[in-house]
Order: sequence, then C-alpha cells, then structure tokens
Amino acid sequence: MSSEQYLLEQIDDIKFKLSADPENANLLHDLGVAYYLIGEYEKSVQALKQAVTIEPENSTFKFNLANSFAEEGEFGLAKINFHEVLDSDPGHIPSLTNLADCYEATGDDGQAQQLFEYITRIAPDNALSHFNLGNFLLRKNRHVEAAKCYEKAIEVEKTFTDAYHNLAWILNEVKAHEAALEFAEEGLAVDPLHEDLQKLASKIRNQIG
Repeated sequence: MSSEQYLLEQIDDIKFKLSADPENANLLHDLGVAYYLIGEYEKSVQALKQAVTIEPENSTFKFNLANSFAEEGEFGLAKINFHEVLDSDPGHIPSLTNLADCYEATGDDGQAQQLFEYITRIAPDNALSHFNLGNFLLRKNRHVEAAKCYEKAIEVEKTFTDAYHNLAWILNEVKAHEAALEFAEEGLAVDPLHEDLQKLASKIRNQIG
C-alpha cells in the first residue's frame, strides 16, 4: 500500500467518525492534516478552519492552518495565523521559519532575512536554522554569505549532508574545485548514497580532470 492510499483510507475513517461527532476538533484537525499531506490544500483549509473555530486557542491547529493557507498562496492569512501562534509561543521555530518564507514569497526580503537571522540567534545550536538562512541568501545570489551559513550548519551538525552539498556547489561555481570536492567527499563519507552529492562529486572530478 502506498502512503497516499494509506492516507486516503485514514481520511475515509476520519470522515466516518466525524459523521457521528461532527464537532470533534481533533478529528477535524486530523482530517485537515491528512488532506494537506496528499496536496488537497483547499480541503485542508476547510477542515482546519472548522477545528480552529471550535478551539481558537489551539496553537497546533493554527500552525497547520497557516501552512495550508501558505500552500494555497493565501500568504496574508498564513501570516496572521503564524503571528497568532507566535503570540502564545514567541520562540516557536517552525512558525518563525514558515513566516519568513511567507514574507519572502510576497517580496518582503528584508523582513524575511530579519526572521531567518533572528532564528539563528535564538537557536544557535539548531543546524537547520543556519541552513535555512544560507538557502535564503543563496536564492538572493549572496554566495559568500550563504557559504558561511552552510559552514556553520556543518560545525553544529557534522552529519548535515545537504549543507555539505550546497557548500560544495557554491565552491564549485566559483571555480574552487579542489575545495568543493573536499566538502562533497566529506558529505559522502557521512552518506555514501546521497544522490545529489554523488552527482556533484562526479561533476567536480570531471572538471578537475
């Protein structure tokens, strides 16, 4: 059974339970999450809005509703819900991260960068926070700054293979092939089956000759 088939069965099961208990906020939340996981974002929003209406103080419900709004391109509504989660839990890293994504998606790069940088300050030992800032900077073609973020991510978490990949990619782009290969091979030492690293390392070796 595929994961989607499993989720579709879960959706049918939740709907059956809701037919007997239509005001069950937890069931509505679970339905919304299941729809989200199969890419049915409009249905996800509908179910999660009902859950939030029943339990307006539930931050988990609001967080998942915000994510569904973002997938629907309703970034304004997503921002509102992420901010409401943060009102009750100012250090909620997933909300801060996804809120930053929303600001970037709506063209407010300055606010997005502030949030990505803020996350690295409040969670300096979270390698993903440095990686996400690096990815933001890379998308803005700020390669040197991005590389420093990937280096920091690796410093925090030696097994962060995607950070090795992105750092090696940047170094290869600026013709620092030997250094790029070194980081690619370090990443492959962690995960020899990492396909992107395998492809990048092969490309670099061909360029070195």
